[in-house]
Amino acid sequence: MKKGLGMNELINTAATPKDTGIPQRGAAQRRVKVERRSDQMSVRMKPSTRERIEALAEVEGVPIAEIVERAIAAYTADA
Repeated sequence: MKKGLGMNELINTAATPKDTGIPQRGAAQRRVKVERRSDQMSVRMKPSTRERIEALAEVEGVPIAEIVERAIAAYTADA
């Protein structure tokens, strides 16, 4: 008489799938919200403050937004 196979003999629970870098169906996918550089904000300030920001940006060769971002980071680090 022929002996049948049990599930324990068919499945190797110690083996793991090969990581292909492609998420498999049903795998939890975490969506990371990417910051966009196209967001805009209008800010009212004294013309002298704007001139100082523009001058700093020109000297450093960076966009005005980067100067403002650095200032906010420095402000929040001190708080």
